[in-house]
Amino acid sequence: MLLTEKIALVTGSTHNIGLGIARAFAREGAKVIVHSRHEHEAKQIASEIGGDYFAADVADADQVLGLFDHVQKQHRRLDILVNSVAHSSKGGVLETSLDEWNRIMTINLTGYFLCIQHAGKMMRQQGSGSIINISAGSGERSSPGGAAYSVSKGAINALTRQAAADLAPSVRVNGLVSGLVGTPIGSKDMGNRKPEYEMIPLRRIGRPEDVAEAAVFLASNKASYITNVILPVDGGRLNSMGSGSSR
Repeated sequence: MLLTEKIALVTGSTHNIGLGIARAFAREGAKVIVHSRHEHEAKQIASEIGGDYFAADVADADQVLGLFDHVQKQHRRLDILVNSVAHSSKGGVLETSLDEWNRIMTINLTGYFLCIQHAGKMMRQQGSGSIINISAGSGERSSPGGAAYSVSKGAINALTRQAAADLAPSVRVNGLVSGLVGTPIGSKDMGNRKPEYEMIPLRRIGRPEDVAEAAVFLASNKASYITNVILPVDGGRLNSMGSGSSR
């Protein structure tokens, strides 16, 4: 197993990509701290995978502090952090209100920043660690009508690069750009959307497990010489000439 005895915190790990990562990490031997704003959901998934759990709103600095205090007190170390919390938003630059802009930036970007700060301090003190930030294709190419969301995702990629530079050499920081990834319901809904498939060179939307397997690799010692990399896991869509906008 690739993550035996590792302590891993996966934010937003009760649904979709975060849940897929939590399950994959547990399968590979990690002790996973499941996170959600909703305690009952976090507790349920933690019970399923034999992990720990904590409920916190990553948009609230005090609650983020409480989350990392819990990690320190209960586990004494943190080997892996995966930031996967995300809220979407609709509206172009002319339609997005300041309140909505601030809400999305606080959740999607500031939450990542706060978690990186706390995790980075722990990992530096212990001399090692891996941080993985989940982003989206619209952060690189834009998505019409998704101004706040797209900008937040692009900023996450910039934050990943900056954190990788600042936390080296003891802590590795990488990013995963998720393509169109569906939950079972999402896969069913998108199954008849032929144009979406034609935009993806591999001709299918992704599964949470596709992103999860990439996260396992980046978190493991197999990737010990990899940092400051932002890897698309999107069936080739981001780098395809005919892919159009990506969300």
